Amino acid sequence: MKKLLSALALAATAGQAQALTLEAGDWTLGVSGNVNSHAVFAECDDSGNQVDANALLCTGENASSVSNGYIPASIMWTVATQQQGYDISANIALEPGLTTNAAFNGQDDDQAIRAFLLATKEGMGTIKAGRDYGVFALDVILADMSLIGVGAHGLVKSPLNTSFGSVGYGYIFTDRISQISFSKPLGDSTEATIGVFQPLDLISLGAGVSTTGDSGSSLPGIHGKLRFNSENGFVSASFLSQTVKAGSADYTGNAVDLTASYTFNDLGVVGSCFTADGVGTAGLFIDAADSNGEARRSKGCFGQLTYQADATKYGISLGQTRLDKTAADPDTLMKSQTKATIGAYHNLTDNLLMIAEYSRFNAKNHLGDKLENSSVNLGLALFF
Repeated sequence: MKKLLSALALAATAGQAQALTLEAGDWTLGVSGNVNSHAVFAECDDSGNQVDANALLCTGENASSVSNGYIPASIMWTVATQQQGYDISANIALEPGLTTNAAFNGQDDDQAIRAFLLATKEGMGTIKAGRDYGVFALDVILADMSLIGVGAHGLVKSPLNTSFGSVGYGYIFTDRISQISFSKPLGDSTEATIGVFQPLDLISLGAGVSTTGDSGSSLPGIHGKLRFNSENGFVSASFLSQTVKAGSADYTGNAVDLTASYTFNDLGVVGSCFTADGVGTAGLFIDAADSNGEARRSKGCFGQLTYQADATKYGISLGQTRLDKTAADPDTLMKSQTKATIGAYHNLTDNLLMIAEYSRFNAKNHLGDKLENSSVNLGLALFF
């Protein structure tokens, strides 16, 4: 299990874990990826309560899906070589979802890609340029046990190409963003990362402002991270900042987080908290501002405890995200979202996993009204 998770983390950040390697002259081609599918059964909320800016819970009749988990099915190609002291590589990942409700071969199938280059030189550090997962909040995402499961089912009645893990329940999803970032070791156990990224539009899923095609930012966004590694874990702090000037919105969005992960023999502990102003709750710049363009404040924490017993990993996680109301916001705006997940992740072989999870969720508005869901998911994942 630990070996698979390490390979997954490498594949998600640098494309360096390959199942197949071919050499041609000075160049090496590597291929890696995964296929996963989960049966999800959700008990939806039938109370009729309204919680604006909640996109993660289902209402009405109970629902089910057979769909991807938190990570999409993917295949990554990495072409690498060494030239004049530089280790350089081009990495392209196709990450399509399995699921569509459309007939005729899935005419509205959702897909996502990453494409980036890496250039590393001893004593200099690593430059990344292209579209890849961002820096802010990436460490807590890779530490989430539901990364290989489902966690929050999200739009179970019409699934996206992934579920949500604990997105919106203690941390913000980092997203795939166009960036130029630079990482450099600072000693044997410390690494720093700094970079710029293409500014993102505002998206409103509740009562708020949306911008399409122009964030209004005259400068790129900035993100960075400082990470301290030890033999048994790490502590990292990351940040993100972007100006937003479009429509009625005119502010600078900022977010910071602190994440720690440590393993005591077979026991693993993860803790993470964030605070943000005008950045959002579930995804970057989603429901980040009210209808007048005023930035909303959000914060959240995520905790996890796991135990490795031979080929099976057991775990429990708990997370909550809170959203402050502005003067223009209705009382039906989401105040908090909370999720608890218990899971078992069993290696049938070195590369084939069987996953089972049970989760309970709720979203509460500023009046105290709630939406509540529960779900069970059973699935398989093959990593290569």
